[in-house]
Amino acid sequence: GFVGKNSFMWLGPRPRVNIMDPELVKEVLSNNFHYRKPRRNPLVKLLVTGLLNLEGEQWTKRRKIINPAFHMEKLKDMLPAFDLSCSEMMSKWEKMVSAEGSCEVDVWPYLQTLTSDAISRTAFGSNYEEGRRIFQLQREQAEHAIKVLTSVYIPGWR
Repeated sequence: GFVGKNSFMWLGPRPRVNIMDPELVKEVLSNNFHYRKPRRNPLVKLLVTGLLNLEGEQWTKRRKIINPAFHMEKLKDMLPAFDLSCSEMMSKWEKMVSAEGSCEVDVWPYLQTLTSDAISRTAFGSNYEEGRRIFQLQREQAEHAIKVLTSVYIPGWR
């Protein structure tokens, strides 16, 4: 079954469609030209230049460049690095567990580190500890971008 129901809602004057059916998600992601992305704050274009913010020919070009990195055989080769990153995270959690066998954990920072660690190992052959400063700078940049996006008033964007 589905994880949740497809739905639609309004965010101020803008409609938002939430798709939960995996086949429909695949359809939207595969046919990028048929589904327009919502308009965003114009400052986002200055700060975020990745695939998620591109459309049309720019999206197609960038997708062709990165697509080979996600071929099934390449992903299979990355599994040992993913496994090692996950095992390290689980070891840290196991050390935190009390004598009763349970504890409360804020998983968000661990998931951020897990993602960074897996990317470092698969793309650069190093672990998160070695690339920590780069990831810290990226996190700070994202925090500054969020502050700018929520503090600068551009008529019609709020």
